[in-house]
Amino acid sequence: MAVRRFAAVTGLVFLLLGVYGYIDPNGFGLFHLGGAHNVIHLIVGLLGLAAAFGEGYAYRYSQVVGVFYLLLAVLGVFTGDLFGLMHLGLADNVLHFVVGAIALYFGFVLSEAAQGARSYR
Repeated sequence: MAVRRFAAVTGLVFLLLGVYGYIDPNGFGLFHLGGAHNVIHLIVGLLGLAAAFGEGYAYRYSQVVGVFYLLLAVLGVFTGDLFGLMHLGLADNVLHFVVGAIALYFGFVLSEAAQGARSYR
């Protein structure tokens, strides 16, 4: 249940962030929200809302989002502009790392705990 709630909340936040990025590309003065960045946020948001309807989908969503955002954070640290696709500053990289780590927790740690609980029944 917690992973489905995580997928729903994360999806809603990313969907709103994707829309907000088109209104204010400066992103509260901290983040760089360009066109590619906004499209990614919208896609991740829609997928999160869709994944919230099933527990298995929510786990997989959390796993994929976790890996994707950790990879994005690492690439952002080393490239800075992600090969010309989007500009990633320090605030972007920190936020991507935090989102990735939390998503991996929900996707893998809670998944293992749920499987262990099911095996004892």
